[in-house]
Amino acid sequence: MHKSRILVLAGALILLLGARLPWMSAPVLFGVNNPVSRALEIGWEDNGFITGGIGFLLLLPAFFMKGKVGKRYTVPGAFLAGLAVFVVAGCIMRVLQIQPAAGFFAGTGVGLYVTLLGAVLALLGALWPVPPSRHARQETAPAPGFYS
Repeated sequence: MHKSRILVLAGALILLLGARLPWMSAPVLFGVNNPVSRALEIGWEDNGFITGGIGFLLLLPAFFMKGKVGKRYTVPGAFLAGLAVFVVAGCIMRVLQIQPAAGFFAGTGVGLYVTLLGAVLALLGALWPVPPSRHARQETAPAPGFYS
């Protein structure tokens, strides 16, 4: 299996895992502190659906495709992984805008970082240079007299 496919598979699986974990702590973000709100964590309910779907869409072709991964998979894979990076970046920007009193790291959960790791791995795997085909590697000799 090629390194790019392994990176995309690992990134997709990590995206699926990170989508289920808590991304943000709503009580910390909004300054609510009562027993009911302490259990409220934002994860799968919000952007986790999007990144989980992206992980699933990246997982299927990377897992079931036979042979070399070519441009047909690289371009959509890079687009989807880039979209997942932008979703996580948007959440980070939103937490920075809210500026929770407890701090940035108290307002964010482990799922945000796991999802970011999976998205970056999938993006690196999708953008990994695809080895040229056998036909493209064969060098043809120039025609006689071409350079003379």
